[in-house]
Amino acid sequence: MGVEKNIVAIELGSSAIRAMIGQKRPDGSLLVLGYEKESAPDSVHKGVVYNIDKTIQAIVAIVKRIEERQKVVVHRVYVGVAGQSLRTVGNTVRRQFDVKVNITEDIVERLKEEDSEQDYQGAEILDIVPQEFRVGSHLTNEPVGIMTDRIEGCYKNIVARKTLCEGITRSLAGAKLENAGFFIAPLLLSGYLLTDPEKRSGCALVDFGAETTTVAIYEKNILRHLVVIPLGGNNITNDIASLLHIEHEEAETLKRTYGSAYTEEREGLENRTINISNDRQTDERRLRAIIEARQQEILDNVWEQIKGFSERLLSGIIFTGGAANMRDIEMAFDKYHHFDKVKKRQMPTAPEYTTSLKLDPQTNTLATLVAMLRRGDEECTSERSAEPDLFDEKTKDDPVFENLSGAGDGVVKTNKNNKPNDTAESVSVDESEQSKVEEEPQPRKPSAFSRMGQWLRETAGKLVEE
Repeated sequence: MGVEKNIVAIELGSSAIRAMIGQKRPDGSLLVLGYEKESAPDSVHKGVVYNIDKTIQAIVAIVKRIEERQKVVVHRVYVGVAGQSLRTVGNTVRRQFDVKVNITEDIVERLKEEDSEQDYQGAEILDIVPQEFRVGSHLTNEPVGIMTDRIEGCYKNIVARKTLCEGITRSLAGAKLENAGFFIAPLLLSGYLLTDPEKRSGCALVDFGAETTTVAIYEKNILRHLVVIPLGGNNITNDIASLLHIEHEEAETLKRTYGSAYTEEREGLENRTINISNDRQTDERRLRAIIEARQQEILDNVWEQIKGFSERLLSGIIFTGGAANMRDIEMAFDKYHHFDKVKKRQMPTAPEYTTSLKLDPQTNTLATLVAMLRRGDEECTSERSAEPDLFDEKTKDDPVFENLSGAGDGVVKTNKNNKPNDTAESVSVDESEQSKVEEEPQPRKPSAFSRMGQWLRETAGKLVEE
């Protein structure tokens, strides 16, 4: 019989560090229990840990809030890996035989092991995605059982700089947390948001983040291309702040209020005046021009990664992520690149998970965390030891020190049915004597005020006598 497990996941984003805790039930259902977010400026840049100390502080803060609200102790967490250096690199491994042989699982596995030994300077292989196998002159996805004297294995190696995982590992160690496992966030997100028919017929998932945009392309249910573009929603905000000479927060508000990825030029289009800080003004047309210029640059970079696959993407392009909430982004992509099979994908709700929290699916920023909770299988927490309230009425009972471990816990428990054990010295009291003790009122020790009054009376009496 299965047991319930508490799974904790952390996402190190460029705009904020987020954590979520969920209860995984024996039937496979997920109950999201809590969600925490901590703004950590200059701690993570483009998905890579930049400042270890600030990242540790942010992780400790959000984990502490989870522990306090859920009454648990968090020991380990799952972490999503996503950063600017994350990408796929193609590689082919060939094997020639003297005579025709029957391809076995062992031969296929040895090809994959040889591919894993590929060296990338300054980078490491995080995962390997087999593409196709060329057996003789034929391409196949299932080479086992075919007779041939030559086989080629085509792979997409998912690589990233070694510092990507090192920074995460050091941050978790500094926060005194175990690493329950790394997940490659774009693959996890694709598996969560995309359907099998979409991946089979061909599609691209474009995740617009704060500082990066990730493109993952699938065809025949296989990952064909993965790249992280170092541009995101914050670039638009920074342009507004720089050109209008305003603070970042105000620029973000203007972007969310007036921002549009594409505005058609029409005669008589009203050009409203917008009030900004320091009693200044700007016109809406100028603001839209700033936003659209940077948005077009981001979409151009996305198209550069997709255009080689465009004719095979029968299910089109799916936009997600916080920056994908920009108005008219689908229209902009169609106008700039004449590709109209574009749609947005919100975070799924039930039956994927249940929760009493108010999670806004429109933000599209929590899907990776929910996906990690669904994939995690290790218990990440333990119950917090109950500490007595010193001002609780129950502490007026005579305390019994039960099973002291000698570890300095200092836990005082009220337990009238306490039984002696080997590790604690106990005093045996006869039941009749115990009843007398319970019946007879115990003398009270005089309070500080009564003792002071008594002393004043005695002193006054002595003065009168003298």
